[in-house]
Amino acid sequence: MLQVFTRVVTLLITAIVMQQTAIAEPPKPSDDFIIEAYGGSSTRGAMAIRENGKLRAIYIKDNEIALINNWLADKYGSGIRVVNKGASSSQAMDLLNPKYFYKKNKSWREEMHNSPAKIILLNFATNDARHFHFRDIEKDYQVSPEKYTQVMTQLITIAREEGKQVILQEPHPICGRAEKWNVAPYVAKLDALAKAESVPLARQYQRILKMDNWQSLMSPDCIHPSEQLYRLKAEETFSVLVAQFNDELASAGHKNREQSEQMAKR
Repeated sequence: MLQVFTRVVTLLITAIVMQQTAIAEPPKPSDDFIIEAYGGSSTRGAMAIRENGKLRAIYIKDNEIALINNWLADKYGSGIRVVNKGASSSQAMDLLNPKYFYKKNKSWREEMHNSPAKIILLNFATNDARHFHFRDIEKDYQVSPEKYTQVMTQLITIAREEGKQVILQEPHPICGRAEKWNVAPYVAKLDALAKAESVPLARQYQRILKMDNWQSLMSPDCIHPSEQLYRLKAEETFSVLVAQFNDELASAGHKNREQSEQMAKR
């Protein structure tokens, strides 16, 4: 049964990765206030559905990042934009080095140096825990909770050195057989890191665990959120963005409106 479960997860991940190129971000004006979101398949907006007794992976339009995009535009204007740079099945190590699901990236230092983003969202832990549990990747990429702290610290430090603000996002809990991946220690390390480095944190894990029958908010694979849970996650992350960066976002929105008005008068 474990082998069957592992095959299902692998098939879902493979299907998700194959869809990545179909939803590339369209080019946008470079003077927007840009936020970049990095993470795994839940950042991309993956969801499992059951058809004819089988699980199939899809991407949903109203995922967490898309919803945040819409709400920021409604509140501050269209010049505020979140770019979804999630890579399905990725763990934090992939982004740092880069390798595997971020193998097309340059080094994290170069990515941050060249990035137009003002704010970076980082959402890693689930795949780190998965690979560490199964030991199904080369030893250097098996990320224990302790090593996860080191990797995330490097991502934060480099982003800040390149002039970016950072927000950390806790993963949502997972259920069923995936519970054996043991994500909780990674969440604890992330929370401690956020406190130690004074990094804003979008709290998802314990908050969702406390919801009545939270498992019903998951899609059928018990790994990815349902549309309802994506919305609940988006509300939390959006509230952190507004609480921490309201002045910057409002200023950028005002500037963009002035530029639009000037263009309209020409």
